[in-house]
Amino acid sequence: MKKRLVSMLLAAALLMTSGLSLAENRPNDAVWDAYTPYNEPVEFTKGVTKGSENFPDGMDYEHNIYTDFVAEQINVHTKIAWEVDGNNLAQKIALSIANGEIPDMMVVDRKTFNQLLENELIWDMTDAYESCISPFLKAQYDTYGDVLFNEVRANGRMMGIPATNIGYCHNVLWIRKDWLDKLGRDVPSTLDEVIDLARAFIEEDPDGNGIDDTIGLTANETLYSGYNNRFGLDTIFATFGAYPGSWVMQDGQPVYGSVMPGMKEALAFIRDLYAEGILDKEFAIRKGEDRDALLASGKMGMHFGVWWPAGGVTAATENNHDADWIAVSAPVNAQGKLTTPTNDPLAAIVVVSKEFQHPEAIVKALNVEYDSLRGNGEAGAAHYADWTAKYAGIGWGIMPIGVAIDYNDAVGRIMEDLENALAADDVNVMQSKGFEYSYSQIKKQLANPREDSSAYMEYLARIVGAGAAMDDNVEFVESAYFGQTESMATKWAHLQKLEQETMIQIVMGEKSIDEFDAFVEQWYAMGGQEITDEIIAARAER
Repeated sequence: MKKRLVSMLLAAALLMTSGLSLAENRPNDAVWDAYTPYNEPVEFTKGVTKGSENFPDGMDYEHNIYTDFVAEQINVHTKIAWEVDGNNLAQKIALSIANGEIPDMMVVDRKTFNQLLENELIWDMTDAYESCISPFLKAQYDTYGDVLFNEVRANGRMMGIPATNIGYCHNVLWIRKDWLDKLGRDVPSTLDEVIDLARAFIEEDPDGNGIDDTIGLTANETLYSGYNNRFGLDTIFATFGAYPGSWVMQDGQPVYGSVMPGMKEALAFIRDLYAEGILDKEFAIRKGEDRDALLASGKMGMHFGVWWPAGGVTAATENNHDADWIAVSAPVNAQGKLTTPTNDPLAAIVVVSKEFQHPEAIVKALNVEYDSLRGNGEAGAAHYADWTAKYAGIGWGIMPIGVAIDYNDAVGRIMEDLENALAADDVNVMQSKGFEYSYSQIKKQLANPREDSSAYMEYLARIVGAGAAMDDNVEFVESAYFGQTESMATKWAHLQKLEQETMIQIVMGEKSIDEFDAFVEQWYAMGGQEITDEIIAARAER
């Protein structure tokens, strides 16, 4: 952390004394706008991972539907510097950094990004982004606010271009509607209602087989799941004002959610659920496939998961035609809100070597490839129509700059788009390109409910699950930090082990609930306070 700060301050001082900036030191033939093509070819190199994409015949990383379109539109060409097996990627990148010889463009994680910063190997991309990003991509980036760009800033400067994780991927509650209807129960909203329904699913024989063999709720082995995961009890913890596994802001300061005061009350509640048998007695030893098997076999009719159904939900419907699912934004707290921390908006970081003379070309290539992927603008729409007619299912992975960029609220935008197109019975009504398949599948489901498993799953994801994720009762809690501090590298694994063992032992009755207080004290003493202080310092550096 200190090394990075010193290096950035030195770099800033050098720029001030020399009177130079990236913008003022541009090559003579640089074209700093979104789309103007270069008179002479501009080539950039990148590294790729072997076997990560399946190319249509005649295509590869240097020549495919996206790279050729970018070359045609702005005269920017992709060249492969190296290609390695995925298992050797980290070693290859580390060696490149150590030698000071990195490709012109790289897509990296936070750890590598910080190493590149410390070694002063990458361009400050602030001017390139501000001058060259297209209105189409800027509109998507803007939906994240400063939260996203704070992740790639150092001393106020944007040192990389972020790839995005979309929002609204918190857990919703999936429920077997056919079980709900059979028992004459209403859709639950509050925590008490959710637990009462789980109890009914155990006691009232919802599967009608006359055997006491159904389960109320299960959880994963850590009790919480975080972003883009399933089976965690995150939203139960949230009703008590606790957010395990996440760093959140409380009273203007970062705090680790697993040591928040509300955790003790939440653990006591979950402990009672376990003792009563509402929480699966075997949750701590089940693997992911075991939890899915409970759903698939019709032994469990509700679980917490993200907006798209997966695994056991699909199998349950295939195994039993009557299995029908709904998704609910529940349980809500006393204020009627389902609270959840904002997720990490950063998927990866695009960085540009200082040895590359056209950093702006990377931003321009990003503009053009996304016009093609999403059918934006006249040229992009024409190219999109052409390649989608010939090649189905080709995504962003083979693009020159192979990263995902989308609206933070893409889940809701696509849902609304599909609903409008379905109401008009016209796929051309859709503004979002690339979801024609979703439209056709949902139409099939609406015409013949649950006759086609794939069509039903698409409907559950894009309409049912998305609707629950975007419910008006969702309220986001500000997250404080997503990366790794210096002390985390050596202490975080031990702190996580302490946390997970303590939580499970409390819930299973092996430790008193009062042991939580001792855990919090120990957590801070074993490095939690040091890490908290580092996070405070890291936030101040932005």
